Amino acid sequence: MQQTFDNLTTWSKTENDLAAENLAHQIDILQTLAGGSKGYRLRRILLTNFWLYGQQEFEVVHGRLFLAGENASGKSTVLTAALPLALDGDIRPNRLDTFGGRERHMEYYVLGSSESATPYSHERRTAYIALEFEWCDPDNPPIAQELRQRWENGEREKARFLTIGLSLAGNINASDRIRPMRFIITDGSRLGYDIHTLHETANKNEKRAYDQSRFKQVLEGHGIVCESRDDYEQKVARYLFGYTDVKEFQKLITLLLVLRRPNLSTELNFSRVHDFLKISLRKISGETTQRVIGTIERIDAIQNEIERIQEAFSAAERLHHTLQDVALVGAQLTACEYIDVQQVEDSVQAKVNKQRKDLATSENERDKAEARSQALQVEHHRVSGQIKALEASEGLQVAQRLASARERSRDTQAQLHLQAQNLEAARHAMRETQQSLERQQARFERTKTESVSHLQELSQIAAEECYWEVAAFQLQEASQQVGMTSMDTPSSPEVPVGITSLLDVESEERMIWLHRLEELHKRREQLDAKIQNARELESIRFQELDDISRSFQHTKDRAYEAQLNLAKTLESFNSSALFSVDEFMPPPVDMSDDDALLANV
Repeated sequence: MQQTFDNLTTWSKTENDLAAENLAHQIDILQTLAGGSKGYRLRRILLTNFWLYGQQEFEVVHGRLFLAGENASGKSTVLTAALPLALDGDIRPNRLDTFGGRERHMEYYVLGSSESATPYSHERRTAYIALEFEWCDPDNPPIAQELRQRWENGEREKARFLTIGLSLAGNINASDRIRPMRFIITDGSRLGYDIHTLHETANKNEKRAYDQSRFKQVLEGHGIVCESRDDYEQKVARYLFGYTDVKEFQKLITLLLVLRRPNLSTELNFSRVHDFLKISLRKISGETTQRVIGTIERIDAIQNEIERIQEAFSAAERLHHTLQDVALVGAQLTACEYIDVQQVEDSVQAKVNKQRKDLATSENERDKAEARSQALQVEHHRVSGQIKALEASEGLQVAQRLASARERSRDTQAQLHLQAQNLEAARHAMRETQQSLERQQARFERTKTESVSHLQELSQIAAEECYWEVAAFQLQEASQQVGMTSMDTPSSPEVPVGITSLLDVESEERMIWLHRLEELHKRREQLDAKIQNARELESIRFQELDDISRSFQHTKDRAYEAQLNLAKTLESFNSSALFSVDEFMPPPVDMSDDDALLANV
């Protein structure tokens, strides 16, 4: 859009012979832009010999027109000619003044006056006012049947433009100084292009407007010349707006006159707004009004019922969630207790199974040991008998003694050689023993120091972390005994009974028990925290339940009270109605009158 207006600004700099062509091209571009109204859109306002205008054409680009200028420059005159003069063809004075006055006459705009602020005068003059509309809905045909037929036959250019207007023939010497002629161009011809309101005279530099008789000949075959203002209104309403009732078109013109007033805001009040709306809006039947009122009342009642049901549903839902939370917490607590019992049972069952397996294994090993013992005893008796039999033989005894002597001789020689070697080895061993003794002395002192430190550390752990005073005391005694031990002691130190007990299975079981106790404490803290949260949540839910119950009871009391008030009101109304009927009922004439009266009551 901005680029298009920039092109319009550069248009003024072109040569005069290309000005009209460039302007038409720019206007066509603006007409094709998106937006704007569908259907007929005002394209041009054409004035010929109207007021101070000789021949003036106003392009209404994209259906929009902005007029700016000083006072008395002709802005209101243009709007008066367009709205509503060219629409309904009414030339009465109150239609020409934007304030609704009757001072201005059409004679002034056609023939002029020497008493006005812009004096001019003509003895005879023919003026033309026309509005050109363009059909801007490419998807749908125009409104009138004639133009619709052309559209459907493919002659869209002939159905594109619709021009309405009037010719004003003025003669200052005639009794009827202004004689109007109203026309409609329906074949798509355009004023200024296909049909002209001016013709050349003998003087080539001068052009004059057609008189009405000549202009009728020009219009012949292009449109319609209306015989009266009512005929013109009906045709404009049908061709331009599609109204079948001319009263609707007249209401539209009245609204345009109201909106045209420059002092509309100063005169506006509620009564005027009511009158304007009454004119502009269609009448609504009483049946439709009652149906709409009943529908609105039913909608309100349904909405109130929905709100009440929603409140009850919300309360029930909150109660349901609360009960679910309470049940869930109870189930969780029961599950925790069951898990603890199940774990204890599983542990005991595992120990029982292990002991049963150990017992079966021990029994099998015992049976095997007994069988082997019996077999060894039988073998022992057999070998003993054989040995006794051999010992009783003399040859065996001599051979044994000879072999024993030879063996002792070899042993003696070997012992002599061995003694020599042992002597040398003993000397070497003494030297190595001395060195080893020194190393052992150093290692003993280092080991003793580390043992004392380690025992003290274990004693501190048993006392401070495990709270095992007996073990701490035993470890402290062991540390003292180890500290008093030396390599010069003739006998080895005795290991305290406490140390052996520490090395037994009891220490491992106690460590397992301590870890188990620590886990149980942690689990107990977690369960206490969960139970505390569950109790807090339960108290909150019970508090909400109490609030809802109180609110429900209060609502119930109010409803009961309203029901009692309604019953009392109906009772008083019935008693007063019966009293008024008994007091003012006329004497019965016949049975039919009584039935009618009772029906009315």
